[in-house]
Amino acid sequence: MIFLESFFEITVVRSPDAIAVETDKSKISYQTLNKYSNQIAQYLVACGVRPNDRICIFTKKDVSAYAAVLGILKSGACWVPLSLGQPEERLRNLVQKIEPKLIITDGSTLTEARAIRDADTVSLPILALNSDNSVAGQNIASESDISVYSSNKPEIEGRSMDDLAYIIFTSGSTGTPKGVMVLHRNIVQFIEICHDIFNIEEGCRFAHHSDLSFDPSLFDLFYGWSRTGTIIPFNKPSYRINPTLFLRELKVNVWFSVPSAITTIVESGGLKDPEVASVRHLILGGELLTGKLASAWYEAFPQSEIYNVYGTTETAIISHCYNVPKDIDPEKPVPVGTPLKGFRVRLMDGNTLVPPGGVGECVCYGSQISPGYWANEEETRAQFVPDPLDSRMPQTWYRTGDLLRLRPDGLYEFVDRADTQIKLRGHRVELGEIEIALESHPSVAEAAVIPLSHEDRPDGARLIAFIAGHVGATEDDLQEYLEDKLPRYMVPIDYVIEAIPLPRNRNGKVDRLALTKRAKEKVRL
Repeated sequence: MIFLESFFEITVVRSPDAIAVETDKSKISYQTLNKYSNQIAQYLVACGVRPNDRICIFTKKDVSAYAAVLGILKSGACWVPLSLGQPEERLRNLVQKIEPKLIITDGSTLTEARAIRDADTVSLPILALNSDNSVAGQNIASESDISVYSSNKPEIEGRSMDDLAYIIFTSGSTGTPKGVMVLHRNIVQFIEICHDIFNIEEGCRFAHHSDLSFDPSLFDLFYGWSRTGTIIPFNKPSYRINPTLFLRELKVNVWFSVPSAITTIVESGGLKDPEVASVRHLILGGELLTGKLASAWYEAFPQSEIYNVYGTTETAIISHCYNVPKDIDPEKPVPVGTPLKGFRVRLMDGNTLVPPGGVGECVCYGSQISPGYWANEEETRAQFVPDPLDSRMPQTWYRTGDLLRLRPDGLYEFVDRADTQIKLRGHRVELGEIEIALESHPSVAEAAVIPLSHEDRPDGARLIAFIAGHVGATEDDLQEYLEDKLPRYMVPIDYVIEAIPLPRNRNGKVDRLALTKRAKEKVRL
């Protein structure tokens, strides 16, 4: 059987001395990283970890984080990334929900990890990698505690391709994040298909742009390692401000990100920098890709390849892919292409197929599809459904909530969301989750959040919060309140606070069209 970590281990045998990870401080070979991750796996097994146990990772992107991911998989367990910078209350709730056996952290995040752990009555063990004995104690182990273990991979009995590989939490419409469960068979299917759809050479330098809690990381790491690639973490704050610096200094060949990251490069003049030409493979997803952006990149770097991809965490990262041609029309959106091998896709209006050329919800079936959400049967039943056309069939289909259109040329294009979920700088955001957080404030009677995008910047949406508030509700107060409850990218930029109720439509629901019109009048993009 092939498990997710197998893609790394096969390369260890083939090219042990190749560089697996390069940071601004060090380089580490496949063989060395393999031994380090094996010691972590041995330590976890000695701690009683078994297949399908959950292990949380709360570290920055570096060698120890990658060793932790591999070590957890080698122990047979499931890794659960906790996003850095999120409010403590949110992280604490996730940890309580997931019931992990252990939290793996490092010296830079140990204080936050202890605060998350110590708020609960159960004192979870913590393994602090890249740290010395001074951190030991209070159920905390350090680097020296794993150094005594064998550097050979442990033998794990009873493993199955249906075991959990990882769980990633996404925004939830009920106000609670949803933990998407992904099995080894789901993600292994995707990595294997990548070898057929991406023409990426052996030994390339892969940018690790995403946070570990964002599923494109799985592509960067495991597809990259399967190609004897070197993983280059995108870490410095200066890189976020100007990604061109990252490309110039580290000369990566493969870049997987949201289109807005490329927009930043274009607007900063990066297309005039000859060092950026090192990027030979540009994989873009999570947001609408405009023909204008693709054309600008090709004009500057015609030797490169651009892939526009579409998918969800529930479909193991990518379900559709389009190799963007050099002569793409700059005045039109770029299609998301055709489904990957093994996917069946229907465009539905409820339980009815939409006519050819019509817009419908993307409902899909295939071996990459998640079994559902961790400890959330209600949401699982709502999104993972029997065959909508024949419930007698023993198949589970996933309702994405995304509206797509099938063009006459056989290519799919993304149109919109069918609900209040949006993509914001590549992150899935449920507007309902923000609204629930706002309405928990004592001065807020009711809230509605409206996304606004400039027509030339579909990737640059800003969130506008409309508040029906009591006396005392202020923008500064609400901003500070939300920053303690939500990730920063989910906190609205502008607030409209009034004492009157929010407008309603004929069905008695909040009139979002009216609010969108008012937002455009009040806020200049």
